[in-house]
Amino acid sequence: MKSLASLSYLHIIVVIILVVTLAGCAPQLGDSDAALLLEDIVAGDSPSRLKAKTVTPSRRTLEYIIDGRHSMADLYLPSDRVRAGIVLIPGVVADGKDDKRLVALANTLARLQFAVLIPEVEGLRRFHTRASDVRVLADAFRYLVSKPELAPEGRAGFGGFSYGVGIVLLASLEPDIREQVRYLMGFGGYYDMHSIVTYFTTGFYRDEMSNKLKYRYPHYYLKWVFTLSNTDLLERVEDAETLRALADSFRYKSDTSVELSKLAPDARALYDLITNENPKRVAPLIDKLSPRIRDELEGINPAKRDLSQFRAQAILLHGRADTMIPYTESIAIARALPQEKVELFLIEGYAHTDVKPERGDLPKILDAMKMLMAQRKD
Repeated sequence: MKSLASLSYLHIIVVIILVVTLAGCAPQLGDSDAALLLEDIVAGDSPSRLKAKTVTPSRRTLEYIIDGRHSMADLYLPSDRVRAGIVLIPGVVADGKDDKRLVALANTLARLQFAVLIPEVEGLRRFHTRASDVRVLADAFRYLVSKPELAPEGRAGFGGFSYGVGIVLLASLEPDIREQVRYLMGFGGYYDMHSIVTYFTTGFYRDEMSNKLKYRYPHYYLKWVFTLSNTDLLERVEDAETLRALADSFRYKSDTSVELSKLAPDARALYDLITNENPKRVAPLIDKLSPRIRDELEGINPAKRDLSQFRAQAILLHGRADTMIPYTESIAIARALPQEKVELFLIEGYAHTDVKPERGDLPKILDAMKMLMAQRKD
């Protein structure tokens, strides 16, 4: 089963493939670097115009220390000069920085003269999401911009998918790097962890026009990941094992009985939240979580931060048919950021598990890619 992040950037790639097919392939894409970028992603391991005119990028694993914190990352470099730097994060994915789709994307960007740094976020390989991930990303960025040959003018950008969008958004607000973040690109991201919990437990989200609750059957995956992520924060090992089995029942759509009387209070509070189906009960149930779980939840919640301090150019893409994270989350991000700093592209035919692109999607995707290419220095 693909992970949350794998689904996110895999399906944006699938959208590109199908949209390009509908639009008549390469001739109608044009000769811009944005067109070459899309065509190379579509081509995968097959030949492309970009591959024909560029040398295969180099990839090496490196270690670095920021304020005494040891980290590891993979660095992808073009054969010629670097015109932009970017730190990428996939999200909750078992293969981490080695996920083949992320590697392919890194190579494509490196062919277009990006220095691409993908840090190892160890917890994500175990389906753990932690507030400390924000600092890991900020440290990776600090390393990148400390190298003039990797970050022109001492500035660079972030790229994130799904869960990773919230993390890079929070990292970009860190005081020690905020002024050096030039751009942020996000695919299918989230804004408010409370609204995400409401959606994957009850299926309800708020319409962007009426602000009324709407229902859409949620993908099981977020509930599975959320449950797994928090079981290690429970006090008792036996409770963690019980709720991991419950998480697997979400994944495999099987029945698992839980003896509620045997759960400790912190495990019972988590159980009550993830099995709740009433959107009005979500907020009080979150308040009943253990301080340990609640602190981690708020630590990765952009809605709890002042996004007016955001300094970069944000390029956001989201599919209206997304059943993993509602597209309204990217709308909420765009509204919270300084208006002159954000461009939002809503793709009609893009979803995590149901991709039916429309012809009108191609110009939007190309425009977004052109904005990314414009972040390179001449």
